[in-house]
Amino acid sequence: MRKPRLSELGVAALFLGYALVLFHHTVFAVGGSDSSGYMNAARLLSEGRATTRIRGLDRLALGPEFAETFIPLGFSPGPRPGTMSGSYPPGLPLHMALAGLIGGWSRAPFFVSPIAALACLVLIYFLGRELRLPPALALSGSALLGFAPVFVFQAVQPMSDVVATAWALMAVFAAYRSRARKSAGWAAAAGAAFGMGVLVRPTNALVVLPLLLALPLRGKTWLAFAAGGVPFAAFQLAYGAAAFGSPWTTGYRSLLSEGMALSNFSARASHYALWTARLLSPVAPLGWIAVAADRRASLRDRGVLLTWFAAFFLFYSFYAPYETWWYTRFLLPGYPALILGALVATRDFVVGSGPAPKRWRISAAALLAVLALAVEIRYVAKEKVHKFYKGERFYPEACAMARRRLPENAIVLSMQMSGALHYYTDLTFAMWNWMDAQRFAVLRVSTESRGFHWYALLAPFEVAEVAKGLPGEWREIERVEDVSLLELLPSATR
Repeated sequence: MRKPRLSELGVAALFLGYALVLFHHTVFAVGGSDSSGYMNAARLLSEGRATTRIRGLDRLALGPEFAETFIPLGFSPGPRPGTMSGSYPPGLPLHMALAGLIGGWSRAPFFVSPIAALACLVLIYFLGRELRLPPALALSGSALLGFAPVFVFQAVQPMSDVVATAWALMAVFAAYRSRARKSAGWAAAAGAAFGMGVLVRPTNALVVLPLLLALPLRGKTWLAFAAGGVPFAAFQLAYGAAAFGSPWTTGYRSLLSEGMALSNFSARASHYALWTARLLSPVAPLGWIAVAADRRASLRDRGVLLTWFAAFFLFYSFYAPYETWWYTRFLLPGYPALILGALVATRDFVVGSGPAPKRWRISAAALLAVLALAVEIRYVAKEKVHKFYKGERFYPEACAMARRRLPENAIVLSMQMSGALHYYTDLTFAMWNWMDAQRFAVLRVSTESRGFHWYALLAPFEVAEVAKGLPGEWREIERVEDVSLLELLPSATR
C-alpha cells in the first residue's frame, strides 16, 4: 500500500481546514422567502405531503377569497381551495428532508449546502483531470471555485445555488467518464445527476448543451442517459400534479412569462460580465474566452467549456432580477466551466511550449492563479461574505419572542417574517402586503368580535408601511435587534 505523499497530506489538511471554517460559518436559521420556502417544503416532503392547509383561513373560518392574505412567503396556492404548496422546486427540499430524517431537524438540513460545496471542490478537480490538466492546475480550479465570493456566500446558506452547481459538475464529469471508459453505467449516472440538478433548479436543464458534446454519440449511451434521468422526470411530474394540480405546472409560473425580456439583455449582460471579472478577477473570463482559440485543446473540450458557461450567462442576461453582486449566484452552475476554461488556456498558452524556459512558464501560470485567488480572498474578507449567519440569527430569535409573548388568540401581521413564523411557530399570521385599509377593516370587525387580537412582527422597512396602510393605534411591546413586535389596541379601548 502506497504511503501518501507530503503534498497529498497538505492538500487533505487544507481541505479539512476549509470544511471546518465552512461548517463554523453555516447559517442555522430559517429566514426570508428562499430559506423558509425550502425548509417549509422539506418538512412537508418529510411527512409525505406536497400541500398543507392555509392555517389562517381554517382558524379564522374565512372564505377562499382571503387565501392570499394568509399564504406566507415561499408558498403558492395549492390545487384545492384552502391549500398551499411550496413555490420552489422540490430538489433542494428533498435533500433537506433526507438530511433532517437522518440527522434531526435542528442542524442537519443546514449542512446540505456546505457539504455540496465540498463535493464541488472534489468534482471540479477530477473534471480538470479529465480535461488533462496537471494536478497543480486542477487543484487551482478547486481553490478558485472554493474562494469565489458568491460561492462562499451561497455555500453557508440553505439555498439551492451550490447544490445545483454540484449536480451540474457531477453530470459533466460522469459524461466524460462515460466517454473515457465507454461505460453505460457512467452515462446513466450523468442522466441521474442531470435529472436531480433540474429538480434542484429547472434552469440546470441548460447543462444538456455541454452534455451533448461530452457524451459519446452512441445510441446505447443516450438510452442509458435517459434511463438515469427518467425517475427524476417522473418525480417532477408527480410532484407538479400533487402540489399544483397539473404535472406541467411548477411554482415558477411567472419565470418565462414575466421574468424574461429581450430588453433586459444589455444591462444584465454588462452587470454579470463586470461582476464576474471583479469577483473572480479578469483572469477567469479572459482565459475562458481564450480557450476558443486554443488549438491544443480538443474541439470537444472547447465546445463543452464554452457552451456550458455561455448557456447560463446568456439565459440570465434576459432575466429580470440582477441588482447586486450576489445575483451572480444564478451563474454558479456555469462557473466551473469558466474556471476550467481559463486553466486549460493557461496550460496551453502559458505553461505550454514557448521561448522562455519551462520553469519560468510554470512560474507565470502560478502567478496568474495566485493573483486570481488573491482577488477572491480579498473580496471575501473585505465584505465578510462568510459571516452572513450573523445577520440571520434574528429570525428564530424574533419568532421565539412572538411565541413567548403572544396569546393563543393572536393574529400576527407580517411579511418578511412570515415564512419563519410558519416554520418556527404555530401562531396565526396574516400578510400585511396583501391588504388594504378596507380589507383590514373587514377582517378586524370579523375577528375582534370573536375574541381575536391583532399584533405585528415587522422588520424595520415594514413598520412605516403598516402604520400608513393599516390604520389603528399600534404600540411596540418588545423587539429583537431591529425586529419589532407591535400590538394593535382593540377598537373598543381606543
